[in-house]
Amino acid sequence: MTTHPILVPLSACLAAAAAACARPPAAAPSAAPIERTPDPLTAFGPLEVGAGYESWTKVSARPFVSPTHGNRFVEIYVNDVGLAAYTSDAEFPPGSVIVKESWERDGDRPSAIRGPIFVMEKRAPGFSPEHGDWYYAIHWESPPPKFVKQLGGPIYWRSPSPKVAYCWRCHDDYDREVGLPPRDLRTWE
Repeated sequence: MTTHPILVPLSACLAAAAAACARPPAAAPSAAPIERTPDPLTAFGPLEVGAGYESWTKVSARPFVSPTHGNRFVEIYVNDVGLAAYTSDAEFPPGSVIVKESWERDGDRPSAIRGPIFVMEKRAPGFSPEHGDWYYAIHWESPPPKFVKQLGGPIYWRSPSPKVAYCWRCHDDYDREVGLPPRDLRTWE
């Protein structure tokens, strides 16, 4: 009986594969634990950019629901540097800071539970050209228990940490109208 020339190498390959599968797996090399370098741009601390925002101009007449900020109620504050640009179509000058403070929802009204503070600061050209030279931060001192497990506790994420990609996703192709309070709640109109 003649054996086809392709069957000999093929059967040798299959026999080698079967033998390899029958052997117990080799012990995994012992690996040292992966050391993770903490990201200093996510270390919790007091709010830096935007600190004292409560004394700035509040541009929303009352809290309103912001679908782009977790469907939380927000109020918006703008510093003196950015106020004229915020209330018009002008370009934001470097140093403009916009803060949205937020609250978790209690149905159709804000609850007593504070949400994150969202911060944007226009920086000098070259800071982050791929993001319009905006600095972003999310500061949440006391997240409720349902978020503590997910976040690991209080958060303070700030540019250029990739944790603020949450901000970039909306603001990189920013429609200014989306970031403003509803027309009937704008304090300047």
